[in-house]
Amino acid sequence: MTIKSIFRLMGVAFISVAMLSCSKNESEPAQTKAIGFNTYTGRAISKAGNSLINKGTTTLAEGAKFVVYAYNTKNAAWAGTVSDVFMNGVTVTYEGGGATDPDQYTYTPMRYWPNDEANNKLSFFAYYPQGGQGITAPTNGWGGYSFTAQTNPKNMVDFCLSQVAADQTYTSTNSGTNGVVNMKFYHTLTMVKFKVKTDAAYTGTTITLKSISLAGVKTTGTLTPANTTATWSAQAGATALDVFPAGSKALTTTEVFVPTGTEIDDAYLMVPQTLGDDVVATIVYEVQTGTDAAVTNTATVKLNSDATVKAWDMNKNIVYTFVVGLRPIKFIAEVNDWADVQGASFNVN
Repeated sequence: MTIKSIFRLMGVAFISVAMLSCSKNESEPAQTKAIGFNTYTGRAISKAGNSLINKGTTTLAEGAKFVVYAYNTKNAAWAGTVSDVFMNGVTVTYEGGGATDPDQYTYTPMRYWPNDEANNKLSFFAYYPQGGQGITAPTNGWGGYSFTAQTNPKNMVDFCLSQVAADQTYTSTNSGTNGVVNMKFYHTLTMVKFKVKTDAAYTGTTITLKSISLAGVKTTGTLTPANTTATWSAQAGATALDVFPAGSKALTTTEVFVPTGTEIDDAYLMVPQTLGDDVVATIVYEVQTGTDAAVTNTATVKLNSDATVKAWDMNKNIVYTFVVGLRPIKFIAEVNDWADVQGASFNVN
């Protein structure tokens, strides 16, 4: 009995959206010039505590929290180094009800735009989600982020960084709305999902998935931001993951997501990494025909054995499909021919 593996790679592309644009009276009193936020994501984000939002949605989940840093470069342009820290790790909450409405994003105490715009350029940066969850931010928010992925998919977080909103002033923001900064988030992890099915219908035979496990997956790393993207380094912590923990699932020719069979809950959010020969999937399945005794089979697949997916890259969406096939026992028959004739002669009187 054998098992075949099919790999599919789906690249995730950013989706452009037009943000709300309006103008305000530039002569408003200084105390009304509060710093407001809205957000954009290349895809929907959030998993732990909220479950992953379906593809195609570009808003945070209601109640989602992200952490904002702002740096005052005075009259100089942002050059990728921290100067005066204007906002240091401020938690902003999206209350829901309108992703482009800055009134739906709350934080305390409110910060305000400096009046002297020529000598107070603010550059903003943020990460998501707030609250630990394997994320250790650097001092002042700019530098290497230490990250440890969870091993249970239901607890995994969609770790995101924002692009730098550089050189913002009250009258010149990247949202087009006076005083409102648009935090444009992007995914930093790799979304990996697993499916399983049989290659054909086997009449009178039941194929039951017992477990799928991964070995050699790196679950820690350091993420270093740049203005519009980031890079991963120091990936380590080779870990075994139970994709489908010991259980029982009858398989058919219809592919299903594992472990629970629903696309949202079964998404693994992995540290980007090159797949070495040690990253191996082990599939255990049971085959029973009629009332015969069940036979347990084990197969292993190196995840880098397909030329399409040699690495888990940042912001990619990868689906592995394991296809279980059986090798039928067949027969032919042959009969040994009679030996050559041996003669015997008798004289009968």
